[in-house]
Amino acid sequence: MTLQLPFFRTFSLKLRLLPFFLLLYAATLSQPLHAQKWKYDFVVPRDGNYAAAIRAANNRADKRKRFRIFIHSSNYRIGSTTVTLTAPNTSIIGEEWQNTQIEACMEVEGLDKTGTLIAQRADSTYIQDIELWSNYKNDANLFANRAVALSEKHCRGNVLKNVSLLGTQDTYYTNTGGTTYLEDCRIAGTVDFICGGGTVYFNHCDIRLVSRGDSTKHDIICAPATESERQYGYVFSDCYIDGPRHQQRNYWLGRPWQNAPRATFLNCCMNIEPMDEGWTNMHGTQPAYFAEFESYNRVFEPLDLSKRRTRFKDKQGVERTVGYQPRMTPEVAEQYTVKKVFGVWDPTAKAEQVVPPVLTLKGREITWPDIPEAGCYAICRNRMVVAFTTEPRYTVPAGTSEGTGFSVRCANQMGGLGLRSAEVFYPQR
Repeated sequence: MTLQLPFFRTFSLKLRLLPFFLLLYAATLSQPLHAQKWKYDFVVPRDGNYAAAIRAANNRADKRKRFRIFIHSSNYRIGSTTVTLTAPNTSIIGEEWQNTQIEACMEVEGLDKTGTLIAQRADSTYIQDIELWSNYKNDANLFANRAVALSEKHCRGNVLKNVSLLGTQDTYYTNTGGTTYLEDCRIAGTVDFICGGGTVYFNHCDIRLVSRGDSTKHDIICAPATESERQYGYVFSDCYIDGPRHQQRNYWLGRPWQNAPRATFLNCCMNIEPMDEGWTNMHGTQPAYFAEFESYNRVFEPLDLSKRRTRFKDKQGVERTVGYQPRMTPEVAEQYTVKKVFGVWDPTAKAEQVVPPVLTLKGREITWPDIPEAGCYAICRNRMVVAFTTEPRYTVPAGTSEGTGFSVRCANQMGGLGLRSAEVFYPQR
């Protein structure tokens, strides 16, 4: 026989217990989530070279699990070989973005023949603290030849943080058929050095024009080929544009390449200013939307946008007026936030860096509070990464020289290392 409580008594009991469960739920929300700990799957040069690391990522059995590559600071020259990543969920992490350089020295030219890194249907690729350099025939004066540093094709959800893409023409061949978010990156080149399709968001990036050795030549930042079904193409938000002084009022922001090109510049500092018309023609393609909002110069004065181009040549060579205003209103500019562009996908969370801990040294033991968000810890000896650990402790090796400094960097879940902690010096005094 089962004892049944009357309905009103059961309901009353649930009401009395409800505050307890609400408090318990609130307490769990207030606690930081502990990240899963891991170690890098491939370390360059310990486990092999750059190309071998990409092959290992491509050939792994379980591509649903993230594969993290760490590259120690150095210059890695891959010659004229192109390296292609085809596996999703891969992270490529450099030790220091100014000191970890992958250099290709191409003997051929062309958008589909070159690439220091080619990402082909490699969804959710994450790259941080690395420099990809396309150095065509080791001659920077050969600006008219196309040599790609990074090429992306049909990759969804890629994120670049603190990445330098260096080249001349067509430095960055963007994500046709996909989406990419760049934060605190540097892209340098001469002609159409950002070109291609996809939705690509440049947040707080450094856009650098490279001297072509001839002051009569005009640089062009971008040549979008946005697919017609896309609402957004290139979005440059809070970016900084600079270059040689002879390019002052001697370059264009962009030109329409193919399909339905879209490019917008929002709150960008143009340390060197473009020509008054801002945009130019290319191949008779009409842009779907070329516009700016609150562009300003090196002394924080707003640029005059009244002369920006509104007529572009069609395929018959006839100039036609576009159906938009090249100066965005505040209401239109509000539609170009990261959230509005990408919707539910939040790339800024993936690029977020983990704050370093405070270290304690006793004897040869270095300890620190466990950081819940950290996936692993990088041990730095005199500011260079020498080891990794998933535990909040490290033993100073025997024979370590007096005055050696140790610090710790925390990795986020994508593998990117944050800032160094304050150093402790061995031995403790």
